This record gives sequence, structure tokens and C-alpha cells, in this order.
Amino acid sequence: MFADRLLDAIAEKGSPICVGIDPIFDMLPDDVAGAETERDANDAEAAVDAIFEFTIEVLQVVAPYVPCVKFQSAYFEKYLWEGVEAYFSLIHEAKALDLLVIGDVKRGDIGATSSAYAAAQLADSPYSLHDADAPDAITVNPMLGLDTLEPFTKVAKDEGKGLFVLVRTSNPGSAQFQDAKLADGRTWSEMLADSLAPVAASEGLVGSSGYSSIGAVVGATQPQTMQSLRKRLPQSIFLLPGYGTQGATAEMTHAAFNEDGRGAIVSASRSILYAHRDARHAAAGDWRKAVESATLAMKEDLAHIR
Repeated sequence: MFADRLLDAIAEKGSPICVGIDPIFDMLPDDVAGAETERDANDAEAAVDAIFEFTIEVLQVVAPYVPCVKFQSAYFEKYLWEGVEAYFSLIHEAKALDLLVIGDVKRGDIGATSSAYAAAQLADSPYSLHDADAPDAITVNPMLGLDTLEPFTKVAKDEGKGLFVLVRTSNPGSAQFQDAKLADGRTWSEMLADSLAPVAASEGLVGSSGYSSIGAVVGATQPQTMQSLRKRLPQSIFLLPGYGTQGATAEMTHAAFNEDGRGAIVSASRSILYAHRDARHAAAGDWRKAVESATLAMKEDLAHIR
């Protein structure tokens, strides 16, 4: 079960941290991508090569400290087929370092289209593709209805994979829809959580830990809704984006954890990847040391709130 594997990995590394892999060519260190004034963002091959090298080194730096990483597929898809190839190859490299991998793909559609997305993004490929792996879990968008999740849930159940369903996101504009009040007084996100709970608790999805492989994306920037959603989804692991650059603090994530100190994993992307741009970590000298410094600082920060 994915949930059991994730919780075991969190316990082994001693930190509920997910490092988001959001490789932005313009923000890469000079010794990887060249001087900023000399880079050609339109040279897709050079950009993918630099992103691949950068990501490999980031994975090697963070692997001793964190249980999982989250690849944002959009930063790879923008480079078309070469970027997509790099995405799946880097997932393979992350798994070789014993990291669990979440694919941040936010797919959600109906019927056969949803089944095709599940096969492409979550299922282990039946094709003989060298050094290319599917993620251990992916993010999915339930906006079209819970029936859109069924193909993904089937793959999760059959292959021991996981899902993180968008329930309450971290972007500032999310409140316009997700906090909208329904006639019964619940918010839209609370209604979604109540609807998702029986799916998460269904047979074949709950591991020996008592947690489900159907998790929820709940923005770490939304502490005002976290407590309510935690009560509504007691068996789901929360993926909490927004720590660091988006302004969420460790204290803001506290309500996402259950009384057993488990049930959530906190995601940080730019604050770790580009720590060489932050004076607090740049003093380490090398950009790799800055990544390590930011990771360890986050680990220490979160140790006080669980």
C-alpha cells in the first residue's frame, strides 16, 4: 500500500518533507545552466540537459533527509517530447535513490479519457521503456465529479499506488470557489472532503497503518480550514504545498497532523531548489550546500510542531 510505504519512509528519514521538483531554467545556478545573461531559453535541448543535471544533483543532496519528491510535470512538458522523456527518466533516478515520487499532474476528466490518463500517468507502463518509471502517486482534480477518480482509484488499488485529490489548494484565488458556502453551511471543500472520505476508506485502499492511499492536497497556507478537513478525512494523508516561498510556516501545518504525529507531508519547492538565491543559505558557498542547508532548516523547523 502506498500509504504504508510513505509513512514508513517518513519514519525512516525522520521528516515529513516532500521536495517539489519545479525546475525553472532561468533560476538554475550558473555552473549548471551558464551565466544568466548568456542563456538561450529557446534552446530546448540545452534547457532540458541543464534541468536534468540540476535535478539529478538535487535528488542526490536531499535523498538522505527526505522521504519523497514531487515532480511538477508542467516544467517538463513545456519542452515537448524531450521534456516528457526527462520527466519519466528522472522519476527512475529518484526511485533508484529510494525516494518515493509524486507526479504533480492534476489530471481529471471523464470516462475513457480519465482511464487513459490513469494509464499514462500512474500505472507502470507495459511498454519496454529503458530507465523510465511512473510515479508512486499523482495529484488529481475532482472538479468534474468523483466518477472521474474511479479509473485512478482502480490503478491505485491494483498496483499499490496513491492519489492526492485536490481538496483545498494554496493559491490566493482558491477561496473564491473552494470556500463558497453551500445551503447546508459547509464550504465546497468540506463537501468534497465528506464525499471523498468513504472512497478513501473503501476496501483495498487502507493499509495496515490505518491510512488510505487516497490522500488530499490541502494548502499549507490555509490553516483556517485545515482542522475541519482533518476531521472529515481522518484516514487520508494530507499533502501540504505552500511552505516557504508561498508564505506558509511550520506552525500553520500543525492541524494537518493527527494525534499520532502522522497523516501529513509538507511540500516545499523553490525555497529548497533555489536556496542559493537566499542569503540565509547562500553563505554555504556552493548551490548544492545551499540546497542541503535549506532542507535541514526545514526539517528542524517541522520537528517542533508534530
